[in-house]
Amino acid sequence: MLDGSIDTITLTLPADDRFRAVPTLVLGGIGTRFDLPYERMDDLQLAILSLLEAVEGEEATVSVVAGEGSLAVSVGPLRPGSSSDRGLKRVVSRLVDGVDSATRDGAEWMTVRLAKPDEPQAP
Repeated sequence: MLDGSIDTITLTLPADDRFRAVPTLVLGGIGTRFDLPYERMDDLQLAILSLLEAVEGEEATVSVVAGEGSLAVSVGPLRPGSSSDRGLKRVVSRLVDGVDSATRDGAEWMTVRLAKPDEPQAP
């Protein structure tokens, strides 16, 4: 990420509650490499946990794309109507910089985005 490249990590895991800590651990590691402040990392993890609650089926997929200036995390497949659930969108949108919805292979997915924090300015 420091050289302008894009890193992608895709996790497919059982949708069972017992496995929800796995994506948050991975996001914690990425957040450290991305120099995210603790509060922003905590917000991102909460947003992803909220989206994981809306997963439909036996498996959940979390895809993380980390570029030089932004971080995007997609979660799916979600229950039908999740992308238009005003409560879910309200919660998630307050935690991240952007939220997008998409349909992939007939299923709903949501992607949250965070911008990389600005570099500290020299005095």
